[in-house]
Amino acid sequence: MQLSEIGEFGLIKKLRRRCAPQFRDVLTGIGDDAAVVSIGSKKTLITSDMMNEGIHFDLSYTTFYQLGYKFLAVNVSDIFAMGGEPEYFIVNLGLPGTMLSENIDELYSGILKCAKKHGVTVVGGDTCASKSGLVLSGTLTGQGRKIITRSGARVGDGIFVNRSLGDSAMGLLLLRKRKKSVERFLPANSGMNLMKRHLMPDPAPLKNTAGVTAMIDVSDGLLRDVSHICDESRVGVVVYKDKIPLSSEMVRMAKKMKVDPFDLALKGGEDYSLLFTAPMGFKTRAFRIGEITRRGRYLIDQNGEKTVMKPEGYEHFKKKNSK
Repeated sequence: MQLSEIGEFGLIKKLRRRCAPQFRDVLTGIGDDAAVVSIGSKKTLITSDMMNEGIHFDLSYTTFYQLGYKFLAVNVSDIFAMGGEPEYFIVNLGLPGTMLSENIDELYSGILKCAKKHGVTVVGGDTCASKSGLVLSGTLTGQGRKIITRSGARVGDGIFVNRSLGDSAMGLLLLRKRKKSVERFLPANSGMNLMKRHLMPDPAPLKNTAGVTAMIDVSDGLLRDVSHICDESRVGVVVYKDKIPLSSEMVRMAKKMKVDPFDLALKGGEDYSLLFTAPMGFKTRAFRIGEITRRGRYLIDQNGEKTVMKPEGYEHFKKKNSK
């Protein structure tokens, strides 16, 4: 069976069955934002992400600095999604022989800028030749006192998101339209904030996790990532469309480009917002967008019309996918 038939998540499911943890020190294995292993008295988080030229990024409108920053940021987001704090980063690079050493300097400037912001130390890695463009692979470790997985959502919990959604997807649309690198000084009405949200995502931890029952970062789109929580927690969900936070800039640009802003928020992905569940009375500045139910997955629009939620969003190997 071809990978285009089973998709990324079908492949992960197969590998998860084959690689079930054999030892008690592995607390969480394949299937979450990071693995959790017990080392002495500590719970260590381990996450890994790849970025391939032509799939995850386009150097015609992405600087090496922006790419380096994003490369670490997406890993940091995974650690935050588990309730942890990032620590050590390993960088592996597949490099075309025609690439300039100055490009790698710029890439590392972006990595180190993000590392400084989040208290991360780059501790090593590997390099090799690549015949198919630039390939980045990183592994980030972290520590967490209270580990939060995708599997703890309970019936009656509220479901929350800590930032607006759809900005990154709109930024990508603008970048593809312009096909040029975005530098620092562009007028505010040009969609600069949206493009920056895509090129240099800025993940933020949830400050109060005391009552949080499940969490994931929104990387593949709200619909798909809500489905991950439902699958792992074995629950249903109701999401209210008019409760989904949209930035005014994204809505304005969507109108200009004649695209549905809610479509971008629901399916776009790469916002790296935190999606989490907690009791209804949970004290937070985040936006409550729905609630956890016993069964069924529904989206309710502004008119009260209910539709079944499908896990649409980004999935590697499936056709019509590119970030």
